[in-house]
Amino acid sequence: MSKKEKFIKGSKMAIPIAFGYIPMGIGYAAIAIQAGMNPIQTISMSFLVYAGAGQIIAASMLGSGAGLLAIVLTNFVVNLRYFVMSTCVLNKVEESNLGLNILSGHLTVDESFAMFSLSENNNIWSYIGLGLTAWLSWCFGAAIGVVVLDFLPVIVANSFNISLYALFVAILIPAIKENRQITILVLVTAILNILLSQFIGNWSLIVSTLIGAIIGMYIVDDEYLLLGEV
Repeated sequence: MSKKEKFIKGSKMAIPIAFGYIPMGIGYAAIAIQAGMNPIQTISMSFLVYAGAGQIIAASMLGSGAGLLAIVLTNFVVNLRYFVMSTCVLNKVEESNLGLNILSGHLTVDESFAMFSLSENNNIWSYIGLGLTAWLSWCFGAAIGVVVLDFLPVIVANSFNISLYALFVAILIPAIKENRQITILVLVTAILNILLSQFIGNWSLIVSTLIGAIIGMYIVDDEYLLLGEV
């Protein structure tokens, strides 16, 4: 299979993500515009930052008058998981180089990471196709948002944010249906996040994710994951 074919294969994997990212991008644009960001800033943030939840948090904090340092530190904490995800991706792919590693790091988000991790693909070009398609669909959604928001009722614009949760569910359901261990791991991590959020705020996501990963090392069958059967 050529690089082009692998890239196209990865792009096709991103189609479900794109259907969720476009309305999500519109929802982000609604929050960003309401926070006082102009259209260029709103779209540029999607291209340069590309962190769905992080962008929404940053826009919300900006709207509430938070300072730049507070916004940067909060996003650093919330997005710290991407270091782990990027490392996992680079450990899985067979052949790569520095340029592709940097690009794949920028394209790593929860949905593309989950889709790639739960597939049989271990090629960097497939991951680039997956991540790039998802990224462009997110930016496209933000661009649509800054254009059409003036014509949509506020309640309709805000409802697009629900797609974030729907997208996570769509990615998780196939995996937990096939593996009881994954089901237990997802539930334990979710419960930990809810409980810890009462005490350590945004750190709960990082801590619960790390604890969940450690638990997963012991309860999830390695051969099952490597075969991509989940």
